[in-house]
Amino acid sequence: MFSVRQILLKLLYVVFLVPSLLQAKTLSDYQDTFRINLEEDTMPTMEELESYFNRESRYYNPKYHSVWELLGDFDTDFYARIATYGINEKRLKWEEEDMILEYLAVIPKSMYPYIGPMLFEVPNMSEKVLNLPGIKETKNQFPKRIAPQLKDVENLEFLSPTFYLLLMPEMWPDNENAIEIPQMTPYYPKVKYDPEFFAALKKLVPPEDFMPNADKKRLGRSDMRTIDPDSDTLLTAADVEAFAHTLPAIENWYQSGDNEFKLTRVSVLLFNYEYAQTPDVLAAMREIANPCARLVQKVRLIGKEREFGLLVAKQGFTLNEWAYTCDKSIKAYRLSRISTSLMQALRMYKQGLFDAEIEKFPILGQGQRYSTIQALITAYQAPLSDVMEVRKKRPLLESMLKQTGYRIAGITMRIE
Repeated sequence: MFSVRQILLKLLYVVFLVPSLLQAKTLSDYQDTFRINLEEDTMPTMEELESYFNRESRYYNPKYHSVWELLGDFDTDFYARIATYGINEKRLKWEEEDMILEYLAVIPKSMYPYIGPMLFEVPNMSEKVLNLPGIKETKNQFPKRIAPQLKDVENLEFLSPTFYLLLMPEMWPDNENAIEIPQMTPYYPKVKYDPEFFAALKKLVPPEDFMPNADKKRLGRSDMRTIDPDSDTLLTAADVEAFAHTLPAIENWYQSGDNEFKLTRVSVLLFNYEYAQTPDVLAAMREIANPCARLVQKVRLIGKEREFGLLVAKQGFTLNEWAYTCDKSIKAYRLSRISTSLMQALRMYKQGLFDAEIEKFPILGQGQRYSTIQALITAYQAPLSDVMEVRKKRPLLESMLKQTGYRIAGITMRIE
């Protein structure tokens, strides 16, 4: 059935590649995964992405395109493989079976009544999943615990099983138990107030010069643009303002012609290519961690960098400078709006409080979860200086983002 060369290749794959993928991962292993250097990082060409996508065959190669090509010698390898399948009594595993079983093993059993009925609606769902204890009993069963917000809804029992999760009381934030917030203890400064010191300070820096209606306003760092910005330079309010003014033109460009189609197409090709290279990193998380640098990479792949560059050049940006300024502005904006619950969750993940639970998953599942957490940490990673500068222009930035549905060329900027 297999040639000697094919057998040797499979042995090399098992001996060398599989052990490298099955090494235990930690959160620190993904610290550099989502860093993008637009000047030095190498990307596959569009031709390489297309050829890789076209030659990938998950099941088998039929070796013909029409019935007229069936005349001639029959494929003996294909016949042997099909004959083996025909006499084999071993159950063929469903494609997503392991992932669903992992998910069901982690979630509490109290969620089964809200998920089980939906699984029975999925065509060709694995019998091993449907016969799982706790899931099997939920077939055609309506959940008994209903959120109080939905109890008075008429004909609620005819709701599609797909939306049963909305019936769970824990899905509604109003039903969460209020967390008691500790009271802050009074703090007394060690240095006492010295009126003479502040009087001298006012002489050096008169507060009147910095008031909104001051006759002579002094320019500060926030009023000036950054020269040659990169991923490490700090933002200024002027940078944020210039970036915000590029968003309407970018949205018009995205909606015109076939730009949306081409960007969507290259996204699929990249997802397919990168998943084969790093299956433990979900490709969509790269867009969340660095949305604008990722967008510039895709724009270059479809050959539209000149068109896109002319749009951002009106505000004095090069293509790379716009990407770095955009990513830093978005991250600082996210951090300025981060909720307390998300901030606490990210801190707990960084401290390793959930490592014991993640280690219950297979090695590949551990890597996917750790990489996802690191992507979220990167998405909110911004120095305090950037956050303070973004807050000065946050009303303008929010108004521009609101016009595009908080998206830039189809990539979402809000992840809460």
